[in-house]
Amino acid sequence: MILQGKVLPAAAAMKNGIIDAVAKGDVVDEAAAFALSKPPNPISKRPVAHADRFYAASGALDQALLMAHNQAPTMVAPASIIACLKAACSTMSFAEGLKVEASEFTKLVFSVQSAALRHLFFAERAAQKVPGVNAKPMPIKKIGILGAGLMGGGIAMCFAQKGVPVILKDAKQEWLDAGMKKISGLWAGQAKKGRMTEDKYKQLMALVTPTLNYEDFKDVDMVIEAVPEIIDLKKQVFLDMENHMRPDAMICTNTSGLDINEIAGVLKDPSRVMGCHFFSPANVMQLLENIQTKHSSELTLSTGMAMGKLIGKKTVMVGNCDGFVGNRMLAPYAGEAKMLWEEGATIEQIDAAAQKFGMAMGPMALGDLVGQELFWKQRKAAGDMAKQTKTYYGPYEVVDFICEQGRFGTKTPDPSIKADGRGLFIHRGRTKEVDPEVLAKMDEVRKAKGVEPRAVSDEEIIERLFFSMINEGMKILEEGFVAKSSDVDIVYLFGYGFPAAKGGPMFFAENYVGFPKILERLKVYNAAAKERFTKIKHYLPVDYFEPSKLLELVAAAQKQGVKAPPGRTLIDVVLKEHRGKSSSPGPFSKL
Repeated sequence: MILQGKVLPAAAAMKNGIIDAVAKGDVVDEAAAFALSKPPNPISKRPVAHADRFYAASGALDQALLMAHNQAPTMVAPASIIACLKAACSTMSFAEGLKVEASEFTKLVFSVQSAALRHLFFAERAAQKVPGVNAKPMPIKKIGILGAGLMGGGIAMCFAQKGVPVILKDAKQEWLDAGMKKISGLWAGQAKKGRMTEDKYKQLMALVTPTLNYEDFKDVDMVIEAVPEIIDLKKQVFLDMENHMRPDAMICTNTSGLDINEIAGVLKDPSRVMGCHFFSPANVMQLLENIQTKHSSELTLSTGMAMGKLIGKKTVMVGNCDGFVGNRMLAPYAGEAKMLWEEGATIEQIDAAAQKFGMAMGPMALGDLVGQELFWKQRKAAGDMAKQTKTYYGPYEVVDFICEQGRFGTKTPDPSIKADGRGLFIHRGRTKEVDPEVLAKMDEVRKAKGVEPRAVSDEEIIERLFFSMINEGMKILEEGFVAKSSDVDIVYLFGYGFPAAKGGPMFFAENYVGFPKILERLKVYNAAAKERFTKIKHYLPVDYFEPSKLLELVAAAQKQGVKAPPGRTLIDVVLKEHRGKSSSPGPFSKL
């Protein structure tokens, strides 16, 4: 409980023997009555006082520390917690034990990890306050969801679990039936595990009404559209919804990167539109990126933020740029992972380095999880297989090779080799191994390009993965597509598995590495990237190592010893001055 920082309700604490009673009325009166009515039971007379506590507990505490390290290898607090518990179990005096606790507490409270966790605590709350958005939100008493697939069904579950009636629409009965079956199965599974009662399961199912008709959206307060990521399809269903909804009802599009200004532009009143980037699976993932368009009204934005809070999401307001915040910053991270592999690092080395840094999984495994085909399909649809955008960078050859064979990752089983999924890896149950055909293809690609594989250090891997990501985050801030640096940190903590101990990419840059070093290393990698572009056949140019103006400014400020006041970051201090002179297009560029 202590290692995980769990909040234990009073009733559960009493059941586990941690406390003796729970007061239902006045605490002082009931405590006095309890003390007078119960016979004395001092600690010295309890069995635990006479046992060899240190001998009995030491092994268990060592095992607990090992488990904590496996779960959160970058956290320093577990070792201090175990040291204090060992002191409590030892033969040292009470006063000596307090000295141990004081020493460990002092060590932790002044650590950069402690500062990182405090930063995230306040950042989470600050994200709810969107500059310039002060309108009273519209109540959401009934919601419509368009699209009963994996994403739409997950979003429907979020609302039903908060007691909000849901109208779930799809275009075909079989799609609707499949969506309802998936929802029912997930809730039934929770009931089977004892996480909800049978009555609760029935109540939740009763809150979701499936339909094939737009007319059933006539009295909803908001519709969240979750159809496939095809912009013409989204524009058409927006027109269809507009004809059947109240004129004051909001329409939101769930997208991971399409131009919401273009989608909203088909409506008579585009001010009622906002983007909602839910993360998959929507009923599990905590992050919600709300996207402000150039048309969105203050009421729309306010209601969108209230909606996120209603369903328990960690909600951040961002601007309408390619990939928004999360996916735009992920693109250089994922692109550099592929480039490092092409240059000579192994897939296993790249993922291991990222996980040692503290990421939930490495970039190569992440590609298999989300689906290798996403940007392959976009490039095919665009008719340009060499296309690069702010949300995806090459090299493409190996990814195209596996996608042409229908191997997209964990979602595509291959019965011929008894694989549960196949992409860069062959997945079997909870284990995976790099596909030998993928390695052979990479050898072929290197020979065709004239690339001689070289040894790559873990340090270079970390710098190229994360410094490129940080630089892109700086550009997003500079362009005004997100209000403050702490919002970026919240996006990466709750949406992409960035380690809490490092406080998010922006906090990490400012407090763990320092902007001058990041700027220096970016210049080195930028020069190397330009050299590759001029020498290597088919090498695609990239701009994510080109230092942002904001990064140059904060690096200069940090080098001069400029300090941010308590509760603020140096990025935001410099950003405030910079934005006053900015002509950037983002909605927060004039703050």
